[in-house]
Amino acid sequence: MENMSSAIAVFLISSLFVILAGVALARYGDALAEKTGWGTLWVGTILVSVSTSLPELSINISAVWLEESPGLALGNVFGANMINLFVISIVALIFGIRNIFGHQAKGTQILVKVGLILVVLSAVVAISGDASLGPSSLGGLFIAITYITGMRWVYNAGRAEAKSAAAENPAPKGSARKDWIGFGIASLVVIIAGRFLAASADTIAELSGIGASFIGVLLVSLVTTLPEGSVTIAAAFRKSYGIAIGNVYGSCAFNVFIITLADLFSKTPLLRAMEGAHYVAATGAFILMGLGLLVIRDSRSNTLRLGRIVTPAIPVLYVIMLFWVYHLAQG
Repeated sequence: MENMSSAIAVFLISSLFVILAGVALARYGDALAEKTGWGTLWVGTILVSVSTSLPELSINISAVWLEESPGLALGNVFGANMINLFVISIVALIFGIRNIFGHQAKGTQILVKVGLILVVLSAVVAISGDASLGPSSLGGLFIAITYITGMRWVYNAGRAEAKSAAAENPAPKGSARKDWIGFGIASLVVIIAGRFLAASADTIAELSGIGASFIGVLLVSLVTTLPEGSVTIAAAFRKSYGIAIGNVYGSCAFNVFIITLADLFSKTPLLRAMEGAHYVAATGAFILMGLGLLVIRDSRSNTLRLGRIVTPAIPVLYVIMLFWVYHLAQG
């Protein structure tokens, strides 16, 4: 890709494939989830969120391994988390704040806290400079342990809910073979398209002079979170609010865990590439995720006074943080 027009063309075409494949992943993942009889939070946290986060995984590995652009990868991680909260807040304002954030089980707050801890942990490790540890890094190991332990906490907290749901709504019978095949094909499309998306985004960053960090925070993260957005909206229409919240916060946690996976393909610890724009994006992700937790807790009250103020503030804060990232990326 030697010029801007060809880079933009490749970006748009690969984005289309990522979006279509991501939507297919969500659909097949939802079908598989229904046949397992798992609880809605666990389904959204693991099966749906991981499947819709495959674009971030593919693009981040491509960015550090093939394009050698760690700034793009880190910008995508924290930018995607910011957009996830932007989307869920807009959906809540449309479908009802209490509907989206209310009636959440204990595992939901645990999931949110795990996501917050992972963001803070990545920033602290980045500030310390991180240290290589074989093919990975010390920070990557800490993130992996925290993510796996956190998901186990979420699973244990949601077991009672899953058993209750299974008793009331037995899992439907029938073979899931076609669903698994469709899931696998869609995953392959995401991996291939992600390679071209990362390459074109990096080229756009170089030719435009904007900077890979901002391109990752805005452009790439916007495309890679479209599958999460489609799932969140579809779940709201189906009134499956546990899947909506689990998908958003499960994706936020998994996005940080991607740093560990991408670290395996990086020549140096990925978190060493953290710049000012990345720290702002990480701070923005932490603030927006934390505000979501406040709304979840406030949704138990009758007045929902705090939630009515905080929820519309989330998209406003997202725009403010985005402009701040852009300003730093220009420097």
